[in-house]
Parts: sequence; C-alpha cells; structure tokens
Amino acid sequence: MNTLLKPLKVIAFNGSPRRKGNTFQLIQQMFKVFQNHNVETEIVQIGSKDIDGCIGCGVCKTRRDYKCAIESDCVNECIDKIRKADGIILGSPVYFAGPSGQMKCFLDRIGYVGIHNKEKHGKSIFWHKVGAGISAHASAGGSNTLSQLNYLFSVSNAIIPGSTNWNFGVGWEIGDVMKDKVGLQNIDDLANEMVELMKMVRKDNIKKEKKMKYY
Repeated sequence: MNTLLKPLKVIAFNGSPRRKGNTFQLIQQMFKVFQNHNVETEIVQIGSKDIDGCIGCGVCKTRRDYKCAIESDCVNECIDKIRKADGIILGSPVYFAGPSGQMKCFLDRIGYVGIHNKEKHGKSIFWHKVGAGISAHASAGGSNTLSQLNYLFSVSNAIIPGSTNWNFGVGWEIGDVMKDKVGLQNIDDLANEMVELMKMVRKDNIKKEKKMKYY
C-alpha cells in the first residue's frame, strides 16, 4: 500500500519511569484529539527501560544504515517506528530542570543516528515529521525541559508546532495534571496544531508524487 494513502500516525515516547504517571496522562490527552481526527496513535514506554547512553563510537556515522551500534535495548526498534510515523511526541517529567535520564540517553542516540544518516541519504529520520516535546512538572523547570526535548527537532529538519502556552502540565501527585485546566487546554491546542501540520505535509507529499508521475 502506498504510504501516502495510509492514515496519519503519531508515535509518542514516554520518558517517565511511571507508566501511568502525569506524563502518560498528558500523552493520552493528546491521543484523544488525534483519534477524533482518525489519526493512529502508539505509545512507547522508554522511561522504565534500560537504555544505554551514547558512547561516541561513531559507528552510526560510518555505517549510516539508520541504526545505532548498541543493539542491546529498544532504541533501534524505536528508530524504525519514528521513520514510519508522521508525528512524534517526546514526553518527560522534569528532573532538575531537564528530562529524565532515560529520555536524555534516548535523545542523544536517536539524534546522532538521525543527523549522520542525513549526511548520506539527504534526509534526517525526522525530515518533515511534526515533532513536539511535552513535560509534566511540580513546581519549576518545565520550560527548560521542553527546550531540551525540542532542540532535537530543531536541528533535524522536523517541523515544530506552536501552541497557545508552554507545553506542560503542572501537578505534584499522579493525576494532578488533569486538574490543570490551562495546561490541558494548551495540550489540546498543541494536538490540533499537529494534526493540521501533518495534513499539510501529507498533502504536499501527494502533490510531489503526482508531479513526478507526469514528468
């Protein structure tokens, strides 16, 4: 089946060690919006997995086969999912004004693979993907965490959607983010913006494919 005819799909990576914590609940809030637009969704729980950090071996730069040299964890499987998705969500709780350790290791490795394959294939694995970071925090550090999550997209040919406020929810205990009305409204707005951008990218790609057939 032509991939341009398939439903749009968003893959979300939950960097929280808590499988059903506040980060998960914010992701699920976005999924409700996506499903209303017939966008397929999938969540990958990376926060409770053993993910090694980048060791700077440079193998991904040499091979450029869309894979990390470390094959003992889920990162290469996640890279395959990213390549097939239209939208990407990176979600993390705030740990000392930054993302969780698992998420940081994940970012370093998928980012390095993405950049080096761009040099060979002309496109990063994030090329024209609509990517957004979201975070859950108790008191502070949310904007710093969002910046770190979105830095990856900003240097990888991804499209970063805007919204109406910072993309985080506030809450101390599990479930508290669902009481943050401002945060939830912003998360809904972000999801709707992602849908519109993904549709625009898909429409543009279909036009390009049709043009190539005639020329």
